[in-house]
This record gives sequence, structure tokens and C-alpha cells, in this order.
Amino acid sequence: MAVLLGMLSSGPAAVASIGTEGDAGARSLYEGSWSTPVLGPDDQTRFGPLVPADQTLVYYADGCHTGRQGTTVPPGCVYGDPDSPRRVVMVGDSKVGRYFPALEEIARREGWALRTMTKSACAFVDEPDPTYPACDTFNEAVRSELAASPPDVVLTSGMRESVADGYVRTWEWLGAVGVDHVVALWDSPLPQAEVAPEPCIDDALASGLDLTTCAAELPETSGGNPSLRAAAEQVSVADYVSLRDWICPDSMLSPRCATVLGGVELYGLGSHLQPAFTSTLTDPIHQRLHERGVAAYRPSVDRIGGANRYETAALITRDVPAGGRVFVASGQNFPDALAAAALAGDGGAVLLTTAATLPSATRSALQRMAPAEIVVAGGDLAVSDHVVEDLRSYAPSVRRVAGPNRYATAALLSELPPVRPGGTVYVTTGTAFPDALAAAAQAGASSSPILLVQPDGIPSDTASALRELAPQRIIAVGGSTAISEKVLRALQPYATKGADRVGGTNRYETAALLARGTAPGSTLHVTSGVEFADALAAAPVAAARGGAVLLVPPDRVPSATADAVLDLSPQQLVLAGGAVAVAEDVKRALIRLVP
Repeated sequence: MAVLLGMLSSGPAAVASIGTEGDAGARSLYEGSWSTPVLGPDDQTRFGPLVPADQTLVYYADGCHTGRQGTTVPPGCVYGDPDSPRRVVMVGDSKVGRYFPALEEIARREGWALRTMTKSACAFVDEPDPTYPACDTFNEAVRSELAASPPDVVLTSGMRESVADGYVRTWEWLGAVGVDHVVALWDSPLPQAEVAPEPCIDDALASGLDLTTCAAELPETSGGNPSLRAAAEQVSVADYVSLRDWICPDSMLSPRCATVLGGVELYGLGSHLQPAFTSTLTDPIHQRLHERGVAAYRPSVDRIGGANRYETAALITRDVPAGGRVFVASGQNFPDALAAAALAGDGGAVLLTTAATLPSATRSALQRMAPAEIVVAGGDLAVSDHVVEDLRSYAPSVRRVAGPNRYATAALLSELPPVRPGGTVYVTTGTAFPDALAAAAQAGASSSPILLVQPDGIPSDTASALRELAPQRIIAVGGSTAISEKVLRALQPYATKGADRVGGTNRYETAALLARGTAPGSTLHVTSGVEFADALAAAPVAAARGGAVLLVPPDRVPSATADAVLDLSPQQLVLAGGAVAVAEDVKRALIRLVP
């Protein structure tokens, strides 16, 4: 289920950079690990706007949830990978159903066939309820189906109190019929406050009041958690997974809990978490299922993607330290941004602009980074004088570096620090971007410049820059179509150790070859190989982290990219670009490549 997420601040004038992922909800607590949340100063949202509340559950709309009067299990209702031999059942009351957005995505990543068997206010527990015979009848139907065809895993939860013995009997029975693992997920307690979260938040938003005044206690002693936890301790095939730390982290509000986290309301009706929030629990739940041996993979791929290339570039710079150097280049033409991206690897960043106006996302990023210097890469056709004047309000030093053409501009950029004579120079074609996309990260990691050549010749500006730099080594990036053998031979005299080609049969192989020297266990960035903007914005960050940039088409992972991921065994992959640039199925495939 697609949910609109965004970056929201804690002040009344918050402006979101909207993407498929971001800092919304529980994701705001992510600080390098999905095992342990970290509460930041702005994570408990104090003012709007908020991510729109969403009470929709896809499987409800599909007729796959049984209401209070029903007693039968709806047929079908399999999500994730319906044909998978790995079968997982989500069973219990509507509370466990609230985790469906997260569980469905995990099923897609893991390749599970996820079956839903839920009924309103009906925990799956061997403890008859004389006041609710329809629940008992429904549970008998569930037991019949599970006994006839036992799944590998049962995911459950429930709000009934004082039924630990019933859970023990139920889970031991599941183990006896062939279920390998039972996982009891945290049951969200009923918020305790003078005013329920929903109306309190509505009033606070309407009045401009601090949303933390709507904080409520979530007592662990009420609801289903005591029974679920106690039963899991007694059954060998069972695990209890608490999510309280991702929902109510310790804070100055303790023992109360914020009811808006990362710009998303936690609660809907009663004690039910709302789906827009539970979708942001996907990675924490996936990590905890992995730690318990239920999930084969872990949430190793994080997407950074905005609504367009300008927002994506701004989002990528979120961790860049303030006070450095920022390059601003055209988001519509690649050559100037390519040369700038290599130099930005020395603790800087690349932001993108249109020719005529500075995008709002770029403005916000500049305000956040407060750079000491802004370098505009390219002439006034690429970045107008109006934009340059606009940039002067964001840094004490703003200058344009531009030659009469792309070759001259790259040569002028190569004169900027930290480039030193006698090092390595990367050379790529100035007529097309595919082979050059991954070169910026590798060049930036070694403070090496990128110069441009024509397929069949070395422009005079490039030749002059090479003589000035006097490199030990030249790396020509791309195949013979991008840089001919004639040009490669002509480059040899400019370097004391000659010129070598790094180029595969396509852009994906070239990027993989460039990444070979990356240390195992580092962070790799993966971006579209069809468009240039996301790759060039990611290059400085990848260089600063000692990583590399790999490329994918929008809808699949090429074998060269997959092999590179397997060989480098990264700790994390960062997918730069939204779901239009690189599909969610590509992200899932990448997750399955990381150990």
C-alpha cells in the first residue's frame, strides 16, 4: 500500500520534501540501525502539517477480514508472493491486522505467501468466550484450515487479557501440527488521557497548539501484552516481539507517549494504530523478524527519493555537515554536474537547479547546510545570472566556474582544491552520460578531477588541463564507443604511468568495474542508469563514505550490478531516486542480495 511520507520539522512552518520514504512516523527514529531507535529533538512532532491520516487497509477492501457477525474464513486472501512455498499466516483480531501494511511489504521482500485470517475483536486463543460465540466458531474454522495445511510461520497478536494459558495451548498445538515459528507482535494499548488522541490532535491543529499536549500513557499492563509475553516464554516455537520502543521511546514526556511521531498520527479508533503509521514500522518489524530467524533478509536498503531530481538531490545531502562547499549545477544537462560531483566528494555536496529559477527543495537544503562557499558549475545558459544572484543570500562566497563549452568548464573545475598535481585523473566522454555516471564517486574518493573528451579527440582545454595536472595515471571510463582507442592512445603521454580503460559492455558493467576497489562492508549507493541526476547527486556522499555508485535500470537488477553487490557484501545499500526512477521491486531484489 502506497503511503505519502515526507520530511517534516517540528515548527509551524514545516515544509515537506515528499518522497516514497523519508523521516515520517517510526522512520524518524532511525539513526543508522533498525535494531535500536534513537529519538531526535524534532521527532516528537509539535506542530502541523501532518501526513494525512489513513485508515484504509487493502485486505479489508478485498473482503479478507471477518466482521463481528461472521464465522467463516474468507477464501483466497494471499498477499506477497502467492506462489511461494514459504507460507506465513497473519491470524488474530483487528489489532494484528493493523500491521498488515508492514507485513505485506515484508512478504514481498522475503518472497512469502502471506495469508490473512483475522476477525474483529477475536484473538486466536484456546480460551472460549461465552459472550462472543461467533469468535469461538471462527477460531474453530481457522484451526481446521491450519491443521489441514500448516504454514511455516504464524504471526499473531490480540487484545484479550489474562489468557496466557490459552495462548500456550494454542501455540503448542500449532507446533504440534507442523508450524515452525509463532511470532506474537506487540499489542498497542488503549491510550490513557483526558481526551482521546484523534479529537485532541484535531483541536490542537485547528488552534495551532503544541501537539505534545496530546500525549497519553500506554500502559503495558493493560491489553494483550502481558499474556502474549508470558506465553511466549513458555513455548519453544514462539517469540514475542515488542515494538514499544519504536512507538513510545523514552523522552521528556515519559511516562506519557507522543501521539504524533515524525509527522504521523499513531492512533486511529480506540487502541488501533493507524495504517499510515504502521507502514513506517516496516523496517523495524523486518529487522526484528530477521533477528529471530523468521526473516531470511534484513532491511538493508534505504531509499532516498523525492518527487523530482531536485528534491532527491536535496534529500541526499541531509547528512552533509554545515559550513562546507556546495556545488550548484544544472539538473537538465549532465556535463557540468558530472565534473562538479567529483570535486564535491571532499565533504561537499551537489545540488541541482533549473536554468531560470532555484527550486524550493534546493533552497531548503542550502538554508540547512549554510555553506561557506557556493560554486556554480556552468555558464548562464545552464544556470542563469538570476539564479546566481539568488544564491548569494545563502553563502558569503558565491562564484561561477564556466568556460565557453563543457570541456573548458570541466578543465576550469579541475583547478579547484583539493585536486593536487601528480595524482589520478578520470576522463569520460562529454557527449553522453551513461558510462560516466559512476565515475564521479570513484574520482571524489581520491580527490581526483574528471575531464571530458570527445569520442575521437582530446579538446584543447582538456589537453591543457592534463599538462597542468601532470597526473601519474589516467583512467578512461567507458567502452570504445564512448572513448575510442585512438583517444586512449593519445592520452598515454599525459600520465607518467599511462592511461588505462575501465569499461564494460554497458553502463552497468562499467559501474561495477569501477566499484571493484571499494572496501567490503561499506555503504553502496544504487541509482538509475537511465537518468543522470540522481547518480551525480549521490556521488559526493558515496565518496565521503568510502563507497561507490552502482547502476540499475528502472525495473530490474542487471547481473553485473548483482554480482558487484554480492562481491562487496555491503553493510547497507542506499537507493537514490523515487519509485518512478527505480521501482520497488528493484529495492526488494537488492534486499535479497545483502547478507
